[in-house]
Amino acid sequence: MQPTPGGWNSPNTGATNSSGFTALPGGFRDYVGGDFNLVALNGYWWSSSVSSASNAWVRDLNYYTSNVYRNYSSRTYGFSVRCCRD
Repeated sequence: MQPTPGGWNSPNTGATNSSGFTALPGGFRDYVGGDFNLVALNGYWWSSSVSSASNAWVRDLNYYTSNVYRNYSSRTYGFSVRCCRD
């Protein structure tokens, strides 16, 4: 698989950018060892909402579907953030 010009691996199924959010597949940083994983395959973004004392909500996208997923993860992982301005 080769990354597309936007950084996503092919086939980048269903990608239209109709939302206007140009998501880039930064993967995530593992808290054990600090390795980066799933770069060019998945993008993960922190939500501002916590789900428990040690977890927070995460939105994620991947290259093989157009779905947006909502999961929770340990706050020790390194995910991307999206900065918005009014």
